[in-house]
Amino acid sequence: MRTITLELLRHGTAHNQLLSPLTPYLALCENHAAVTLHVPFEHNQFLYRLRSLTYKLKDESRTFQLSDTARVLGEILAEIPGLTAESNKGGEDEGQNLTHLRLIISASELALLPFELALSPNGLPGAGQHLLLQPQMPICLTREIRRVRGEQVAWPRRPRILFVSAAPPGVGSIPLEAHLLVLRRAIAPWVYYYDPGDSAQQRDRVDDHLHILPNASVEAIEEACASGRYTHVHILAHGVEVQENYDTRFALALHNARDPQKTEHVSGARLATALRATQRADDEGLSAPAVVTLASCDSGNVGSVAGAGSSIAHAIHESGVPMVVAGQFPLSFEGSVRLVECLYEGLLWGKDPRPLLYDLRRRLYTQFKENHDWASLTAYVSLPQDIDQQLRAVQIARANSSIRAAMDHADVATRRLSKRYDTRPETVEGGAAELDALIGKALDKIEKAKNRLKALLKHLPSEGARIYGNLASTEKRHAQVHFAAAQRYLQAGDAANHARHMKEHDELLLSARDFYWDSFMLDRSDCWAVVQYVSLTVLMQKSGRFEKRASLPAAGGTVREERNIDALWSLAHLLSLYDLNSKTRDVKIWAHGNLIELYLLLLVMDPDEKRLGAGEAEKRAVRHADALVDIAGRDTFEVYSTRRQLLRYLEWFGGPEGFSRPGPKAMAMAERIFQRLPEEAHENW
Repeated sequence: MRTITLELLRHGTAHNQLLSPLTPYLALCENHAAVTLHVPFEHNQFLYRLRSLTYKLKDESRTFQLSDTARVLGEILAEIPGLTAESNKGGEDEGQNLTHLRLIISASELALLPFELALSPNGLPGAGQHLLLQPQMPICLTREIRRVRGEQVAWPRRPRILFVSAAPPGVGSIPLEAHLLVLRRAIAPWVYYYDPGDSAQQRDRVDDHLHILPNASVEAIEEACASGRYTHVHILAHGVEVQENYDTRFALALHNARDPQKTEHVSGARLATALRATQRADDEGLSAPAVVTLASCDSGNVGSVAGAGSSIAHAIHESGVPMVVAGQFPLSFEGSVRLVECLYEGLLWGKDPRPLLYDLRRRLYTQFKENHDWASLTAYVSLPQDIDQQLRAVQIARANSSIRAAMDHADVATRRLSKRYDTRPETVEGGAAELDALIGKALDKIEKAKNRLKALLKHLPSEGARIYGNLASTEKRHAQVHFAAAQRYLQAGDAANHARHMKEHDELLLSARDFYWDSFMLDRSDCWAVVQYVSLTVLMQKSGRFEKRASLPAAGGTVREERNIDALWSLAHLLSLYDLNSKTRDVKIWAHGNLIELYLLLLVMDPDEKRLGAGEAEKRAVRHADALVDIAGRDTFEVYSTRRQLLRYLEWFGGPEGFSRPGPKAMAMAERIFQRLPEEAHENW
């Protein structure tokens, strides 16, 4: 993304300066020469314009001021040659990509000017159209103040939202249900399974991602931020105009902590202090949300510029919050809901906030013609220089998190179909229908999570090894759910549904095996992928379901040299042995897990006098199982994951209705090691 930095400066303090044609401002755009600017407004004259834009005058006056103010602001921008030059750099292809225009302003009176409304001046793409709406050179305008240091920001990989709402008596209603519904829908891909009849469990699952603070006071906000690590804070409340001595400011109408039926007007400075509360749980500095969104009228409005102070959004940004989104004019109910929808559904996936802001502004303009919410939208943003690299990591982390949540639903479904972990009869009223719904929901969640991960392959080709590995694991677990469902239909005598699920199962297993190979080819230093490739290939060779698949290397047949299973087993074995000497704890732990499965596979593969015998292979596998527990811990994810893989041999690969035929020796060894690994890992995870 191309970035253009434009800074507007003047001498003196940020406050106590009125707009005047006599005041010179200095405009600095990238490395171009500085130019002197003058605004054509007297202060009172511009306040009248703002009064029209805040819907306080007739609609005819508002319409005129929208167009006339846009024209004048465009003329101001036209006086900056550096901006014109920067806007016309690059070829035709670059014009289709988003340009980030960073507007750095510290003077309070300049913050009054709604630059977001400006027309594109002559010399800039889309001349005569609104600068931030024209399609010739898409532009996202963000505001910034010099004292905020975005370089130190770590963009959150595990978002947790604090939803603050307040509607004290006398200030009017708020669209609470609509905002809550949008946020609840936005976090849905990461919510783990909960029993629909268990409200406490549902609340706990949702609270991992979204905490709701209704009827909020500033004290309650401060307490929540001090005790919980929130990365995003969304505030739904009314903005009100208040008098501070001789100044006019805008504040939030929150509940009084001592009497919730009373209203307390909270300034931007007080709110900013509450949001950056001292962390009391571990005494590690201040709470640090990365994003604050304000669905409130005039939260971006500066008010009077005579005394020290600023808008609510400005004050929060100045306190160190990297991204603050607000409205400099009143926001409609519909516009505020769209704000939450557009931003949070993208931010939670790790999308770049700048395209989200650009898209939101265009949607507000298109969908709500009766209001000018699109012009009201103001974003204070200070991003780290490595934001692109950070976002790549965040996107993968979020996609993986959604897959883990989907797999949690799948694990519940497979456990319900497992004779080891669920003995409830389906004859209980609604049991079969409930199980069908659970399976269907799990399959749907997995499919959506996979599609999200596959989309990242196009956008993040450099992360291909990780993405392919995660896709392979997901496809395999997806296949397991289809297999469990197929066996249920087989027992019920439903041949059509059994055949349908087994067909999906076979395709997914083949896809998983190929993804493991792709992952290994892109990163041959990690042997986990090749271990899983060998595992699936050997098990497929022992199954009659895959004999006619040309892409499967047949046992004893002509095989490409690099796909020779015996050679790949030896390669994976050596790499895992090397990893046992790694200084990294995680590498050593997973090396033990790999070796357990590799020795188990020796009992599945065709006999070969050059390989270890069954007794020695089992002895070594048991030794590595004990080492895995010693290093990782009895109730850790690593133990749970290894135990789950062994359970696949017992119930999926080689069980009574398994798709493969590993043989009795392999099954006995899998059972012995499975029983040796602590069961509390399963209970914990």
